[in-house]
Amino acid sequence: MKLSLPVLALVFATGFPLAASAQQSSAAENGPPPEVHAQMQQARDNAKTAAFNDLSAADRAKVQAVIDAVNNGQQTDLRAAAQQIDAALTPAETTAVLAERTKMIAAIRADIAAMPNAPQGGPQGGPPPGARAHTASAGRFLLMLGVSREKMRELRHAQQPQAPTKPQ
Repeated sequence: MKLSLPVLALVFATGFPLAASAQQSSAAENGPPPEVHAQMQQARDNAKTAAFNDLSAADRAKVQAVIDAVNNGQQTDLRAAAQQIDAALTPAETTAVLAERTKMIAAIRADIAAMPNAPQGGPQGGPPPGARAHTASAGRFLLMLGVSREKMRELRHAQQPQAPTKPQ
């Protein structure tokens, strides 16, 4: 949190505790309150259960094999893994999985909108300005639900282009 000199003077003049201001700022930066986070996690868990239930047993096994390969490090290309999953699904399964994605997004948006001081989204409730837009993919969604968050973070970080270093 960066305060200008006039703001600092006002804070000290009014006796407003700076620590309380800093705590509120850091809480807002660290995400939603625990109860909203729990509701968002419940929406994700419900979507995972429903999406996997939308698959035939054979296709569920194929999807799980790809997810397991990503989780254990055998598959490190998330785009290729999503394409493998998309190729394994029938059109009806793809439609059903994407419907679960839509329900989950709507539930999470509702949870966020119910928060005090809720962040504003982009136009018509879309992503905030500057957010990356992705084409909806059942494979990508199933990967997001099935791959551990730690592994997903690790792979996304590894796939980001590295900034060139300056020669010294």
